[in-house]
Amino acid sequence: MNKRKHAVRRSSGGKSAAKARLLPPTAQSIRAQSLRGHLALEALRVGSGNGHLLSELIHVLYVAWYLQEAGFGVAGAALYAQAEQALERSAARATAENIWRLDDAEALVLEQLLTLHDEQLQQASVNAMHEVHKRLVRFAQSSRPTPWSSLGERVNEPG
Repeated sequence: MNKRKHAVRRSSGGKSAAKARLLPPTAQSIRAQSLRGHLALEALRVGSGNGHLLSELIHVLYVAWYLQEAGFGVAGAALYAQAEQALERSAARATAENIWRLDDAEALVLEQLLTLHDEQLQQASVNAMHEVHKRLVRFAQSSRPTPWSSLGERVNEPG
């Protein structure tokens, strides 16, 4: 087989993959991601949660932040801080009482976050999601504080 022709085929496949990453995720993928977050919230709301479900909401929190920084959706830094505090309180209750739950006020904040995240999932390309997940991995491997902790309400305020 001619090596040159083979190389051309590979590069055109790479272009297809690159183009595909510019497209929006499939409706099925968006529904699956959204459903994971909403089911985690509901389980924690009724006191039937666990560490995995809490982790799912923590993941949503950070992905939503990084998607917002990439230009998808707008919420004040206070929403992120309140959601983080709600998740921390839930984890503390789980440690103290061995019950994974959120109270009504905490669940309300996380509902707001999930509403924002659902909108972001509708707007973001596969490539944007890929970049966000790379940023999240880098952040998780660092010792930096939460990205919204030092910003207060100055950043990305509606209006």
